[in-house]
Amino acid sequence: MIRIISGRYKGQKLQNIKSKDIRPTQARVKKSMLEILEPFNNKHVLDLFSGSGSLGIESLSRGANYIISIDNDRKNFNNIKNNFKKICFNDNYEIYCMDAINFLETSKQKFDIILSDPPYYKYDHMEIFKKSQPIIKKGGMFCMEMEKNLVDENIFRVKIYGESQVILWRNNE
Repeated sequence: MIRIISGRYKGQKLQNIKSKDIRPTQARVKKSMLEILEPFNNKHVLDLFSGSGSLGIESLSRGANYIISIDNDRKNFNNIKNNFKKICFNDNYEIYCMDAINFLETSKQKFDIILSDPPYYKYDHMEIFKKSQPIIKKGGMFCMEMEKNLVDENIFRVKIYGESQVILWRNNE
């Protein structure tokens, strides 16, 4: 069972679908990642490859003003909707059942934080990063959990957690 680990929804349980395509972020990785990205107050957050919606709900729990959650799997999408309705029904959020890359290519909105947790080995981190860059506000952050792999540390800050790693980038332009 996945739980919200901090903020006003701390301790709330999320439903998760058992699937080979869903790999929930480990609690210690999620905790560390979100602490690096704080504060969330009044931020607009995009959660790509949402799975259970955990990262988006965690962001709202910590004070984010607005969340968009994206997942292209219909079962995940319905589960995410149920988790948001159950836990944060009064918050400002949107959930879309669509391809994350397509969303990045067509979005006119800009975000303070983009969270990306795609299925391992299915997407190239640089493709997601490059397509995210135009919609990250100045001072905003890109954060992606991925399989442990070599990345350009001149571009990304890298945090390693066993076989996983989190890459982070701040838009200083």
